[in-house]
Amino acid sequence: MNILEPQLNTRYCDLVAAHLKYLTVDTRDRSVGCQGNHEATRYVAEFFSAHKWRTEVPSFRALDWHTDGATLTAVDGTEFHVFASPYARGCDVHAPLTAVSTVEALEKADTANKLLLLHGPIAATPLMPKNFPFYSVEEHQKIIALLEKSDAVGIICATTRDSVAAGGVYPAPMIEDGDFIIPSVFTSQEEGERLLQCVGQNLTLISQSRQIPTRAANVIGRINEGALQRIVVTAHIDAKKGVPGALDNGTGIATLLLLSELLADYKGSFCIELVALNGEDHYAVPGQVAYMTTNRNTFDAVALNINVDGVGYIEGETAFSLFDLPADMEQSAEIELLSQPGACKGILWPQGDHSMFVQSGCPALAVTSNWLLENMAVQTITHTNSDNISLVAPDKVVSCAISLKRFIEAIS
Repeated sequence: MNILEPQLNTRYCDLVAAHLKYLTVDTRDRSVGCQGNHEATRYVAEFFSAHKWRTEVPSFRALDWHTDGATLTAVDGTEFHVFASPYARGCDVHAPLTAVSTVEALEKADTANKLLLLHGPIAATPLMPKNFPFYSVEEHQKIIALLEKSDAVGIICATTRDSVAAGGVYPAPMIEDGDFIIPSVFTSQEEGERLLQCVGQNLTLISQSRQIPTRAANVIGRINEGALQRIVVTAHIDAKKGVPGALDNGTGIATLLLLSELLADYKGSFCIELVALNGEDHYAVPGQVAYMTTNRNTFDAVALNINVDGVGYIEGETAFSLFDLPADMEQSAEIELLSQPGACKGILWPQGDHSMFVQSGCPALAVTSNWLLENMAVQTITHTNSDNISLVAPDKVVSCAISLKRFIEAIS
């Protein structure tokens, strides 16, 4: 940990705790476009402005959603435990059940006017949204196309556990896509096995899910705007619907807020741009798309992206992952970041907002908790109610922010 005067360190730790309380307890829901999300962006904008950063809050269209639950019932009254897929359309349908477990079976199945159960290999991994802007998976696109041509009246996905793709939640939705046209729900693999006994029988699926067109915003603070090149420090402000999102990514936003104070008197050679991106946990990443669209002709002026996502976990070290840093920046990173107590060099992980900078040819530094990297495939924290402030060590967040401040000053 970076050494500070005890009183100053205590003040920063208290400040982190206050930020996290507001973002994860007082605000409750930070999913894109909801009321809590608006409150969180306003909170960050006001803090940036109070520390004399020129602040913008560019808005964009987004899709919020709400559900009052879903039910699946057999004719004899047997009930099956299902959940509305996030951002899905609602339905109230009564139809025979059919099931497929592979793409090949889906291609051949008679699914018109039926409820379709996806189970086994075809339901093993969440599908990338069909219009996801940064990359696509060919097999996923094929499955989506087949489903949308199937004329099924509703889709039931019996998913397996996949902590890498879905976070810690189980069961997790296979389809999380507001552009997908067929109503869908999801359930556990075990419940799917029960449902297989009902193939050919009529079932009633009611999903009280509704899509809500809305607006949301990124928050951008800048200092030293006259510089030719800029360092862009990012952290996503949104969280999954209804979860606290302390590590994912309240601590990243707390780091941005600390940096807005620590760098308020920055006099270096770069423009510093602090960006609270709104959409990393949303199927359409709308804030990231809005930022990319606005800056599509200026990425050659980005000297470095620093993305903070998941720092401050109570166990383990803070991981700094270096993506194509120039030699002088890498040397400074070794001194100011990797050589500090409680720090380590992280693996090159793609699941974050730094990827859009890397894909645009920019050097990037991704910062997270090494425990999350090491346990990505088995952890049960992210995207769940377990992701709360009890799992955060505020002193690690403070240490991260101070190390980044010193690193930025060193490369300037």
